[in-house]
Amino acid sequence: MKLVKISPSQKIFIGMAVGLLLGVVLPAFAVNLEPLSVIFIRLVKTIVLPIIFASLVVGIAGHGDIKAVGRMGLKAIIYFEVITTFALGIGLLSVNLFKPGDGVNILGGRETIVAGKSRSFSELLVHMFPDNFFDAAAKGDLLQVVVFTVIFAIALIMIGEKKSRSSISANPSRKPCSNTRRLSCASPPSVWGRPWR
Repeated sequence: MKLVKISPSQKIFIGMAVGLLLGVVLPAFAVNLEPLSVIFIRLVKTIVLPIIFASLVVGIAGHGDIKAVGRMGLKAIIYFEVITTFALGIGLLSVNLFKPGDGVNILGGRETIVAGKSRSFSELLVHMFPDNFFDAAAKGDLLQVVVFTVIFAIALIMIGEKKSRSSISANPSRKPCSNTRRLSCASPPSVWGRPWR
């Protein structure tokens, strides 16, 4: 007898239906299954960063041409800006027409709201570059991981296909370190920007 193949999306809906049924019929037993859901969410969070790193490195370094990557990046930025502007327009139009939450007391009896800390452009720019890649990955800072991954992938392109195996096996950080040394001329002004303590 041939088994019926179930797609991942169908498995998700089946799992949702079973979970809903357990919550209605056996609520006490369903609560005891909470550790399984926590483990599942943690496994999903664990695999996100490796997927991002591998996808960006393969996608960027696979082109083998920095100019092609630059053109692709420019198109992606333009596409992102256009779609984001379009989405913001829809959101503003919907809010002004339907006015969701109008008349609802969102303070819950509290009269004060603590505002978030704003950052300057220089602070945002510095925050994009991690002190340590593994520390950024452990904290789940996707922006720092993406910036490091893009720089790493560009460095792999600059190594070249012919020299990639020998260079990486001899010293995998040779090209990135070389590019970093080229920026060393900017170190004195950078030191001036550090606060004296």
